[in-house]
Amino acid sequence: MLLFYLYLNNMLIKFNDGQQIDLAQMLLAKEKRVENQKLMLTRHNYPLISLSIVIPGPIKDSSGANFLFKEAIKALHDCFAENTILVIDEQHYHSIAGAEAIMSVKCSANRLKQYCIDIEENHPLGRLWDIDVIDPITQQSLSRSEFKHQSRKCLICHDMAKVCSRARRHSLDEIFSTIEKKIGDYLNI
Repeated sequence: MLLFYLYLNNMLIKFNDGQQIDLAQMLLAKEKRVENQKLMLTRHNYPLISLSIVIPGPIKDSSGANFLFKEAIKALHDCFAENTILVIDEQHYHSIAGAEAIMSVKCSANRLKQYCIDIEENHPLGRLWDIDVIDPITQQSLSRSEFKHQSRKCLICHDMAKVCSRARRHSLDEIFSTIEKKIGDYLNI
């Protein structure tokens, strides 16, 4: 695995400084995420944003992943401020399966999904974030295809990300090298 790190404001940013997790822990984290989403939908009848970080490999909670999480939260809040969107409730969860956020937001689900797609596609780090929007009525995540957007592209070859991921077309070193470049470009390093 690539030993990538950056110094940012005297903080070391790495992607290999966390604990490895297995499939069972990933599935348990996904179950907990769904449980937290349902709880938030029960509490507030507004669309939800469910944010997680796109990090390959067995280490999901690292200083690098936490840096990406903080930048995603900042990008979302910048979008909310720019569009006068009210956050009703916001919860952050940190575990060895990575950082996640669930936000109840006063905005139509369709409009919110458009904003989130825009962030994912246009922010320099947006490809490294998974920002789902959940409709409070159907309690289902809105699909990019409903908004005439293609599936997310691979970080490296720009084929469909799901295809490359399933086929394991690219090594972790290749992927982390691309992530390193994205972060370096974003920080102008």
